[in-house]
Parts: sequence; C-alpha cells; structure tokens
Amino acid sequence: MVGGKAHQLPDLVNHIFKSIDVHEGDRNTEGSVKLWTNVIDGKVEVFKERPKIDEETKTVTAVAIDGDCMKHYKNHVVTLQVISRDGSSFAKFSIEYEKLNENEPTPTRYLEWLVHSGKDVDTSLVKS
Repeated sequence: MVGGKAHQLPDLVNHIFKSIDVHEGDRNTEGSVKLWTNVIDGKVEVFKERPKIDEETKTVTAVAIDGDCMKHYKNHVVTLQVISRDGSSFAKFSIEYEKLNENEPTPTRYLEWLVHSGKDVDTSLVKS
C-alpha cells in the first residue's frame, strides 16, 4: 500500500517528523484523519489531513483540514507520487494551494521541506 508505512517516519527521522497521530479511522485508510507534528525551518508545526489514496498511480494526496498552513491558505493539498522506473523508485511532490489573500507567501518553504525530508528519509533507509 502506498504510504502504508508513514507511521514509521518519527522513528526513522525524528528531527523532521515528531509524531503522526490518527484522529479518525486508521493510519492506512483513505478518509481517515491524521495529525502530523513536524519540524519545518526549525519550528514545530502541525498539519491535520484527510488522505486520498490511489494505489493504481501510487499516489497519496493529503488534504489539509487544519494546522499551521491554514493560517495562510484557504486550501493546501500535498501530493506524493511514487514513480518506479528501471528498477528504481522516485518521489514526486506537489502542492496545490489557494492563498487567504494576495499578501500571503507562496508555499515554497513547504515544498523545500518535503524535498529535504525525502532525502533524509532516503539516507536513513540506506543506513538501515
């Protein structure tokens, strides 16, 4: 299952992912509600999401329903797609968002955090 082991991230890279708590449903079911506590730019932030899972395209979409990002955006949707090619797998991240107002920042810091956290997870997995 795509994303089926995300709950292990705090054990793997605790300096990035502090906790992932299930508030509704379970950790692997589409439509459940999870609260992620992460460290972004040295600051602890929360992200409450309701995931959508597409096994066929190996895509997990996290639709924000609450959290720090919602202070700046009307909607904030993070998508992770795993792409397998020539015996290797790659992660493709994207963020869809709508600013609360035109003065809000573009969420590039979240995208940069996703890229860096992906690299740290990869490094931790290789070390294991």
